[in-house]
Amino acid sequence: MTAHPAEPRFPSPMAVPHRLTGARRPRPGEPLWIVHGPGVDDEVVGEDLRVRDVEELLWEVLHAAGYQRIVFSAYRQPVYFRDARSRELTRSGGRAAAPRRPRAMRRFAGPLGDRMLVSAPARPAERPAATASDPSRLQMLDALMAQHDVPTAVVVPNAETLVHNIQPDMRRPFAEMVGRWTAGRSGAGNVCVLLFSQPEFADVVQFVRDQRYLPRFADRLAALGAQRGGPAVGRLGLPDEDELSRLVHAVRLRHRLRIADWTALDHLTRVMAAQEFGVRTWRAALRRMAEPLSVAALRRMELVQVDVPDTSDLWRRLDAMVGMGAVKDFLAVHRHVLRAGAALRERGLGAAAEPTALHLVFTGNPGTGKTVVARMVAEFYRDLGLLRRANVVEAGVEDLVSPYPGETARLTTAAVRRALDGVLFIDEAYRLTEDPSGQGQQAVDVLLTEMENHRDRLAVIIAGYPDRIADFLAANPGLASRFPQGNRLVFADFTPEELHEILLRQLDGLGLARTPELVAALRTITAALHRTRSADFGNARTMRELAAEIMREWARRTRPAPGGELAPATPEDIPEQYRPLLAEARPLEVVLSELDELVGLDQVKNTLREIAAVLELRKLQGGGAVVAPHMLFLGSPGTGKTTVARLMGRAFASLGLLYKGHVVVATRADLVGRYVGETAPKTRAKVLEALDGVLFIDEAYELAGRGHNDFGPEAVSELMTLMETHRGRLVVVAAGYPEAMDRFLRDNDGLHSRFTEQLHFTDYTVGELRSIFLSMMAARGYEVEPTVPARAVRWLEADRDRMARERRAFGNARTVRNLVDGVERRLATRLLRLPEEQRLTGSRLIRAQDVPDPVT
Repeated sequence: MTAHPAEPRFPSPMAVPHRLTGARRPRPGEPLWIVHGPGVDDEVVGEDLRVRDVEELLWEVLHAAGYQRIVFSAYRQPVYFRDARSRELTRSGGRAAAPRRPRAMRRFAGPLGDRMLVSAPARPAERPAATASDPSRLQMLDALMAQHDVPTAVVVPNAETLVHNIQPDMRRPFAEMVGRWTAGRSGAGNVCVLLFSQPEFADVVQFVRDQRYLPRFADRLAALGAQRGGPAVGRLGLPDEDELSRLVHAVRLRHRLRIADWTALDHLTRVMAAQEFGVRTWRAALRRMAEPLSVAALRRMELVQVDVPDTSDLWRRLDAMVGMGAVKDFLAVHRHVLRAGAALRERGLGAAAEPTALHLVFTGNPGTGKTVVARMVAEFYRDLGLLRRANVVEAGVEDLVSPYPGETARLTTAAVRRALDGVLFIDEAYRLTEDPSGQGQQAVDVLLTEMENHRDRLAVIIAGYPDRIADFLAANPGLASRFPQGNRLVFADFTPEELHEILLRQLDGLGLARTPELVAALRTITAALHRTRSADFGNARTMRELAAEIMREWARRTRPAPGGELAPATPEDIPEQYRPLLAEARPLEVVLSELDELVGLDQVKNTLREIAAVLELRKLQGGGAVVAPHMLFLGSPGTGKTTVARLMGRAFASLGLLYKGHVVVATRADLVGRYVGETAPKTRAKVLEALDGVLFIDEAYELAGRGHNDFGPEAVSELMTLMETHRGRLVVVAAGYPEAMDRFLRDNDGLHSRFTEQLHFTDYTVGELRSIFLSMMAARGYEVEPTVPARAVRWLEADRDRMARERRAFGNARTVRNLVDGVERRLATRLLRLPEEQRLTGSRLIRAQDVPDPVT
């Protein structure tokens, strides 16, 4: 047996580094204390600047906890001690040893007084090397743990070596001994401290389970790990910045290490902490360093494998970012909250309160800075001492979910392990629960478990579109509890001015000069992009892509050569796909003049001119946002509703109320699905097609419910939601017969408030039908004989009377178009009967015989 006297010179809190997380000492009443992690094979640096091995650290912790006898048992050393008292208590069977007296003989005197020289005792025979299966070792440890009179701690370094090398004939006794200890059948208060080098406690459990002969012990370990916070499990990781700073000072004082720049010492230790080396490695490197210590010197020694940015200007960099005022305010407050919690805990206050959650939710459209800010969050979490590293692991659904059974848990666990001591950033996290195979939900379950197991080593940030993230969190109470409402941050789209500034900064970054004309044109483009943005608008990402394309066009136009003069970028370098955003709208009067060319529709023309005038007035007054109204077009078929809708779209574009002003015509078949879940997507698709223009819904009353299983009302509900969501970017025109539309509006109160304008399209008079017929013939390049119009009017009147008798709607201009088609067919048939030389001369003249007789 070997004694290692090492009485502590300082109280144990000075020896325990912050990297010992979880249980930092044995739990009262628990016979096991598990310490695991890469640090169990390392050294530690206490606050007293002393470098200790882990055994000395544990001795001090156990001694301070009141254990009078601390016994160590390694694979090659069955029993040894690090202090004389533990050795004596073991030799005496738990009783204090009697004080030793000098060897002397009574009534004896000699040259040395009463002392006598005797020959040295014979050396005992060398004991064979101990093995893990030494029965005497097991008996002695079991006896020590069973004693009640002396508080005893048995420490087993490299426990996996001991457990793995137990010989088959000793495995049952060993398992029974461990079973007695874990069941509490040991001395009151005694504890067994097991050290495992596995980085994660789950690996420790799996290692013990793989040994096969310790199933109950593996179950006991799993139960310990499942307890909230793992109260009997401590993890000793790699050194953090504070501990490495103490190491630097210890080496500096003892070995005259020189520091190149004292102001950069914080950054230096931050770089050291990111390299995943232990104290033993760093101490050896610092002791042999011949030049002043600096990051460059460490890099020359090939000790810097991970670059770490200097975060001294982290908040200055954040402030310099364009826009994102709400994000900046949130992060500033979040930092103060975290600091306040740490300050309270230092004073022993708020110990019962849950620590402030590190997990965050980022919602917003693409390109709003979520990933950039996630990296900054990792940096300031590290600067606050909440995380050891500032690494960010970006994981998509494909990185977490596998189609193969059992593989998803492994992928998710692996992603978490890569992110430990840093941030796991999951974009579009809601896709996990949208996975139809159910594998995504398994990934969520594993993620929740890992977040709980590593609550002091991991920050998870989930990101995505606001509505879908809200549904994702609402679907799982476990997720909602780990992402509190105060930790949810909305990234708003950049304003047009912010987009323009971002674009100019991107061009500056490319080194590209530009003319004032290009700057003005780009301002127009960014304003148009912002106004017409969809849910997947790329924000800053789109600006970055636009800048790169401008650079490409400039290079193709100017063909710059090294050493030559560099011309600035001009509007000529704007990519082709962005040029339509610069197109000027046609003047309103030009558009309205086209309305005057239409036959009839006097009431419609007057109403549209009034609407246009009011909107123009509001724009001049500058009283806020001006939005084009949704409208009802009421009238029979063929009265010009679709034609007027197209003119109206162009008019609103001329007023600047719609960017495109195009018209998308839809019917019930385009909006209503045939089965559950199909209607809303179809309606959304049609609305997105019509964005920045007009959605014209013909015979809109057909959307009314036709029975219990009809999906028309669902389309109406979705449409009203989208009308509000895209307010200012969409005009919906609902058209149909007046009576049917009136019933349709009465069935849904929300429709009345959304359609604020009504235009009534009356049937055309006989004179108007005659004018429409002549204009259509002229549009096709025909001339008509004087008797043709009268024959056409008689045919149209007869058709109207027939429709009335049959209780069917007269087609108005649509019927006129059908008549013109019929006239053209009769003309073609007549010409075929003429000689070839007469066909050409008569091919553009409509005669009375080409007009069909009235159908009665």
